[in-house]
Amino acid sequence: MHLAARDHDLFESFPLSSLREAETSQKMLTVVLVGAAVSGFSQSWALQQLNHRGAVSSIPAIMSAASSSRRAMIEGAAALLLFGGAPLAAEASGGATAGKYTTIPIAKRRYYGRVKQGVFEYLAVGAAVKKGELSSATIDDFFADTILVSTARQKRTCNGNDDACTTKEKYSSRWEDMKLSMFLLGNAFRTDSGKPPEKVKQVKEAKAFFGQVDKLQKARMKGDRKGTALAYAASIEALEAFLNDVDLPPTFAPDYKEAADQEVPSLCQGSFCI
Repeated sequence: MHLAARDHDLFESFPLSSLREAETSQKMLTVVLVGAAVSGFSQSWALQQLNHRGAVSSIPAIMSAASSSRRAMIEGAAALLLFGGAPLAAEASGGATAGKYTTIPIAKRRYYGRVKQGVFEYLAVGAAVKKGELSSATIDDFFADTILVSTARQKRTCNGNDDACTTKEKYSSRWEDMKLSMFLLGNAFRTDSGKPPEKVKQVKEAKAFFGQVDKLQKARMKGDRKGTALAYAASIEALEAFLNDVDLPPTFAPDYKEAADQEVPSLCQGSFCI
């Protein structure tokens, strides 16, 4: 089973120093299993990684030790039930791409803020369209590459000059970020891991919205105020359908009256957070 690089990096960031300070080995095991569960990893993979990195010397020894006390048994069972109650499609699925029970909460945590921000700024585009201000800076800013997604940095191993050994800054637009986050959020709602994204209802709704926004851009470039207004109205109708099916409020809700919080909230188990 393959893991997305992002999810692998997430596991690599687990604070194993905190785990080593656990009072008992069974508590160490519980923390790792719970952390893996909320991140979409399988039980066996999490234990293999833990053993590989030297956090424990013997996985069987820990599993045996977990039965040494009644409290340890309860803690261990609670962690294992997190895996036992989830379908295989939800295990280590490579991010927001499959599984109904694990992926949807994680996808909401990751992408709700970005989708809300996209809706907030797109509604501002609509306000300009309704006024017939097709040259508005608000519309330009929505489609312009103004979001820094990658900073310039020095390559670790490079023998060339400064230009060859330095990566450049990369920018994206609010529109591109909205498309990406809507697609990833919508795709997380598929209940069958074998279903391709284009068959997922929420992805279809997102693409219908994308298509109408493309029509809006073309009409705007032609200076067609009526065509732009019609495309905007159709795009809002498509957007409403998507928002409803990913459990987000409609466009007229107060949630979109101000900029959204795009910070991804942490998940914590005691003092251990990811």
